[in-house]
Amino acid sequence: MRDYPVIKEYKYSGVLSEICKKFIAEKRAIGYAYNSEARQLSEFSRFTLHFDIPTDTLTEEVVQAWAQKKPTESDRSRYSRFSLIRQFSEYMQRMGYSSTSFGNMAIPRASRTFIPYIFTHDEIGQFFKATDAMKLSAHSVAPRRHLVMPVLFRILYCCGLRVSEATKLRGEDVDLKNGILTIRDSKFGKTRYVPMSGELTAVCAKYAETRLIAKDGDDWFFAAPDGGHYGDRGIYGIFRELIWKAGISHGGRGKGPRVHDFRHTFCVHCLQKWVKQGKDLTNLLPRLTAYIGHSGFESTEKYLRLTAEVYPEISSLMQNEYGYIIPRLEDMPL
Repeated sequence: MRDYPVIKEYKYSGVLSEICKKFIAEKRAIGYAYNSEARQLSEFSRFTLHFDIPTDTLTEEVVQAWAQKKPTESDRSRYSRFSLIRQFSEYMQRMGYSSTSFGNMAIPRASRTFIPYIFTHDEIGQFFKATDAMKLSAHSVAPRRHLVMPVLFRILYCCGLRVSEATKLRGEDVDLKNGILTIRDSKFGKTRYVPMSGELTAVCAKYAETRLIAKDGDDWFFAAPDGGHYGDRGIYGIFRELIWKAGISHGGRGKGPRVHDFRHTFCVHCLQKWVKQGKDLTNLLPRLTAYIGHSGFESTEKYLRLTAEVYPEISSLMQNEYGYIIPRLEDMPL
């Protein structure tokens, strides 16, 4: 089921402001939310104010200056900025405006080399042992976190949700009678239904008896003390504290494990279980794709390779049965 995506509006400046608006409008007319891109174009339009350029014209000087790498910027972010302006330039040329050619300008696309951290079953057990041992802290700015986190982290691991999908659950989104989560307006503007196990449903039901319920406004299932929902940064801080208590080593910044790796671990553990049970993965992979909210099968199938690498004891079985659909492990899906 597809929802109407939340559209964010930004202000545009300079001689290219009207063309920026038209470009964004075209993208949204064909179904893209284009929010982050609209924000980047807003920044770009302000950037053009530093140059003396003709109206409705994109010059090489501006593009070259915009493409310069910022001091703390990653190669991936720089490529994203450059790629958007290249698309904008192509739109301008198509619509008859004057725009520089990108023939001599190129920024290599940054490859994603990060490999997700897959928790072992023992590590998962140790993590939740540490999570369940959290205690009430009278001096904490989040005095209910010892009640929230055991449930929140179980939903992340047991359902493979993105962190933002879990934190933005509202009371009405958690069907405790039927054991179903409703994930609204997730990535790609979709809403999906995620069944929970009976055990996880019981955990959520017990938590729901004492959760904070808003009198008006947003009724967040995992309400923060300020009335909003928990943010990614706060959850990551608690996560780091818990993996340390669980005796799980952290590789340092950018090396994980990350909270998002619960999602990867969920997929790999599912595949491991199905392979050992002799299930037909050609039938089950599309179901996994729908369950975790991937836009296409090609994203999910990459977990086949990762499963074979993490669990070498089932590697030969997977190669014999599913080698024809196991891809190379390159970019991992989000």
